[in-house]
Amino acid sequence: MCSFTIVQLPLTSIPLFPLGLLPLPGERLALHIFDPRYQRLFLALENHEVEEFGIAYHTPSNPHSFEPPIYGGIVRLVFATEPGRSGERDAVVQCVNLFTTNEINVTHPGNEPPYPMGSVNRMQAWKNWSVPSGATDHIQELANYWKSQGSKAEEQGPVQSLTEAMVRYDFNPIERHDVLRCKSDEKRQARFIETVQFKALIVQQMQLKTKGQFPN
Repeated sequence: MCSFTIVQLPLTSIPLFPLGLLPLPGERLALHIFDPRYQRLFLALENHEVEEFGIAYHTPSNPHSFEPPIYGGIVRLVFATEPGRSGERDAVVQCVNLFTTNEINVTHPGNEPPYPMGSVNRMQAWKNWSVPSGATDHIQELANYWKSQGSKAEEQGPVQSLTEAMVRYDFNPIERHDVLRCKSDEKRQARFIETVQFKALIVQQMQLKTKGQFPN
């Protein structure tokens, strides 16, 4: 059974911002807004005409990101600078949920709203995605390494969820997408374990190099 269909919510239409990013709940992102369409979106956010929007993971660097369902994170505005001369600005957004959509609807020039829209299915199952026991040793190795490097994140204690672990241990967008698009709990956990094991192996090699050893 596909875990992201455990909780069914009505489809809602929200603005979509296609990017090569896949934000996860609780994560904050810095964005540079230069496209006039998205300048309008952020003006609507500041004027409380729009409460939230979706960053849709949609990038040529990962052809799988074009296959429906398209995955992404629902975000809300935290802060935005004053617009520059050409309307460009910097902003910080925070991810509050995950979503899927089957299509990104781009409007024709002159139509309103000027930015893309999409009907999204909000994913609630991620709240129950715990870290699989098979990943515990690998995560501990990563935690020890980053703590030795002065990471403040480890002061928060052990990760409590799969999404939190992917943020803290720097899963890139492709790795995140590979985990999210798995169609069962078993496959998702296996993909997560495989990825975190690889990251732990890299850490092991880095530590050996600092000791003057050079593994093949």
